[in-house]
Amino acid sequence: MPSEAVLCRMEPRHIVVALFLFTCLLAPAPAPASDDAARKMREADAHFDRGEYLDALADYQEAIEQSKTGGHQPKALMMSATIHGRFLRDPEEALKIYGRVRETYRGSVYEADAIFESAMLEYERARYREASRLFSLYLSKFPSGSRRDVASFMRDASDHPPGGHERKSPVQAPRRDRGDVIRVLIVDNAAEIRVGSSSRIDVRNPSGDRPLSTLAPSRETGIRPDGGRLSIGGQTHPVTECILAAPQDGALRVNGTPYRGTVRISVTRDGRLAAHNIIELEEYLYGVVPREMPPGWPEEALKAQAVVSRTFARYQMEVNAARDYDICSTTASQVYGGAAAVPDRARRAVDATRGRILTHGGRPALTYFHANSGGMTEDARHVWRVAIPYLQSIPDEPSARAPGSAWAAFLSYRQIRDGLHRNGVKVGEIRRIEPAATSPSGRVTKVKIEHASGETVLSGNQFRTMTDPVAVKSTLFKMEATGGGIRFEGRGSGHGVGLSQWGARMMAEGGSPYREILLHYYRGLDLQ
Repeated sequence: MPSEAVLCRMEPRHIVVALFLFTCLLAPAPAPASDDAARKMREADAHFDRGEYLDALADYQEAIEQSKTGGHQPKALMMSATIHGRFLRDPEEALKIYGRVRETYRGSVYEADAIFESAMLEYERARYREASRLFSLYLSKFPSGSRRDVASFMRDASDHPPGGHERKSPVQAPRRDRGDVIRVLIVDNAAEIRVGSSSRIDVRNPSGDRPLSTLAPSRETGIRPDGGRLSIGGQTHPVTECILAAPQDGALRVNGTPYRGTVRISVTRDGRLAAHNIIELEEYLYGVVPREMPPGWPEEALKAQAVVSRTFARYQMEVNAARDYDICSTTASQVYGGAAAVPDRARRAVDATRGRILTHGGRPALTYFHANSGGMTEDARHVWRVAIPYLQSIPDEPSARAPGSAWAAFLSYRQIRDGLHRNGVKVGEIRRIEPAATSPSGRVTKVKIEHASGETVLSGNQFRTMTDPVAVKSTLFKMEATGGGIRFEGRGSGHGVGLSQWGARMMAEGGSPYREILLHYYRGLDLQ
């Protein structure tokens, strides 16, 4: 997070990106609230930290409903507005939420933050007169506010819109002049990271010319945190991060996995280690497509996956400019296997679609995908409680025809209870489980659990992922109590939103080109 005390020369429009995470850092600790609301806030914050913004939004919404005014509600509202405004590109909804905060929490730091963030959104939309009014309101109501210097600067910028001379800003903001380079989180929260290569590798300080250390070829070297600094091969250096570049004729191994491009290793705020692979986008896709879709599948399906994965990556690159990384290497984003061997068919799919993405309003779309819709895709509203025009429920007959589309499973009450406990949901002896709500597509959106300690309601997706997502493949199921547990009969696999991979395969086998596959699942998008 950039400090407001640092001066640099930049345009006001860059400030907007730099401050989107700042709001909740200024907020006071929430008042005591229900255990359920507190749990939802922890889950939401964890999703947000990992860049899983829709999952975070769903949990913040539940925390708002479960928390009384003054509990976790104001922070949850502010975070929901941040997600709508900065990540979902829906400033109108964000402004509506900020308005609610201003009315409900007058005179508080939450009102101050809501006014400031509203002003920033208006500036971003080139509504300079309204932005100036809101910045002036902030300064008059909160003359000692923590953002007074930025507000004063931005008010002046709003009164003199872009086109004049460059101004000095009180904020250090990151710039995105990285072209098609993506930053991938490949290791997180590690006590040690082991690196190696078949060639000699220099370990460099990002801000220095001389190498900190040189790694011998064909040997692994351990990098560890040491009191906020980095210990490389047992020698501690006065730096918090280092850079390693893969050799041109090979790859750099990080914890045994090969990577091309550059790897940045840094000490986190918790005193652990994180590693990021900084690599060209198309090279990144070579490591994604064959891990998200079997490389033996039809090439038109693989091409569709390549476009979807490229679009998803570009969306994350755009909205995560102010973060340390753009995307994770796990199922939290999309699976990335580094520089391991790329099957020819997957490579051809990436190369044949080079640069092509799906857009909405000229910008990269949020292209979620899943394994199998079971015959009907799901509306994003019923999974994450947010409407996205191109992520709506549509009939999907190709997925229904796919092998293994139908499934059955049995979970005992003990298995269900143990799974919930592992995920922080404490329930007593289970007496009854039943669907509490379903979506128009037939998916279970809420599950009610009656137990010895009371009643617990979870979203269908939470219930599935907390109990056994391998056995309970989707939320498109029917439940029947039997033999001390629940028998599930369902269809499909995954959350059901966006492209169905098995549906793409079936369409490709039927002769559909990748463009037709994409526009079947993402209605209203442009392929560019």
